[in-house]
Amino acid sequence: MRRSAAKRVEVLAAAGEVVAARGADATRFTDVSAATGVGVSTLQYYFGTREDMLIAVFRHAVQREFELVDAALEPLTDPWERLLAIVGHLGNDTTWRLWVESWRWASRDAEVRADVLNDYTRWRELIGENIAHGVQNGQFPQNADARQVLALIDGLALPVVLGDPAIDRAAARNLLEDALGRLLGRAPTL
Repeated sequence: MRRSAAKRVEVLAAAGEVVAARGADATRFTDVSAATGVGVSTLQYYFGTREDMLIAVFRHAVQREFELVDAALEPLTDPWERLLAIVGHLGNDTTWRLWVESWRWASRDAEVRADVLNDYTRWRELIGENIAHGVQNGQFPQNADARQVLALIDGLALPVVLGDPAIDRAAARNLLEDALGRLLGRAPTL
């Protein structure tokens, strides 16, 4: 990777932290410049407009999450373990705050909306492929809709990120595992 491309990736990661902390609407080039030490003119060179920088931040964060999940899945062959790795990957607070920000932007911006919907399709396909594999090999007595699984993940991740004292990451993972087992006809784990 060329040095400027590597620096751009570093800037995107740092800019993601800024967006997660300040919100997309409140993030300016000067905020990212202060966090990265990269001049505003260089940021404008990398991204063009502030909006283009924010879209690049959202895209970078999603791509990074897919890379992390792919790495976690690589050594796993068992469909149940693979599904647990996928649904258990709640990301971190920064990731989820970026998701929330991208959802907000998607409600008003067709380009971001297309990106978010494409990302959901990728997650749904990844989950669906693993469910289908488990059904095919007889490990899962019944099929489940990957959209339900995504709804469970989103529904449990939000209170975790917001710091709801009634549901921490471990509780969310346990609930996800139990619900997924029920959807697939496996014995309850709770």
